[in-house]
Amino acid sequence: MANLEPVYNSEIICPVCEKKIKVAKVRSKFVKLKKQDDDFCPHYESVNPVLYEAWVCSHCGYAAHSTVFDNITPNGRKAILERITSNWTSRDFTGERNYEQALEAFKIVLYNLQVREAPYSEFAKICLRIAWLYRYMNMPEEEERFLKYSYDYYKKVYTRESSKNSDLDEFTIMYIIGVLAKKLNMIKDAVFWFSRLVSFSADPAERSRIKPIILQNAREQIYQLRMEMKNEDNPGDDNKSEN
Repeated sequence: MANLEPVYNSEIICPVCEKKIKVAKVRSKFVKLKKQDDDFCPHYESVNPVLYEAWVCSHCGYAAHSTVFDNITPNGRKAILERITSNWTSRDFTGERNYEQALEAFKIVLYNLQVREAPYSEFAKICLRIAWLYRYMNMPEEEERFLKYSYDYYKKVYTRESSKNSDLDEFTIMYIIGVLAKKLNMIKDAVFWFSRLVSFSADPAERSRIKPIILQNAREQIYQLRMEMKNEDNPGDDNKSEN
């Protein structure tokens, strides 16, 4: 029996042009998580499934995150056919991907979102994935640019969209906003969002809806950030204690 490869191609039907296409997937047995950053960016021991989350139709140029690839509205389909397919040059994203190929696929997804005027939650998710890719590639300026995009979109998700439009609940969204604010060095904003999240736990009915790990992490973030703010306000305290 031949050895299984981590990445394989699967045949599906594109919901826009209705043609058969192949998309690259990762076998779960090869996925081994090594660590996770506080914005949920995963790091793996070998094959990284994040690189394969962007699916692109080679025929018409339709692209979306793998989890919502089939969720295209009639108006969205029409927009893709009129504004993307008419100018599309076929590209192959099957098989193994490097960071550059994954980045290209995700940016095609981002353009698709703009064309079909997708919900803010989809923009937020894709911009965050692109920021992760730049992190993997050690490109901090580009990473920060897309973290800011994601931060702005997640705030719009929280204030303007129902959490039903997102694959995240409202409390996890608050947590992500806080984490992204922290990464962007907007410390007061970060404390605000973490504190807002924790304040909901005072109500037993609301507390039951908050994932315990999210609540715990938010409290730890508040403590850490307040200690940092205190040290910045009193930079001489450490020196005084040594004398």
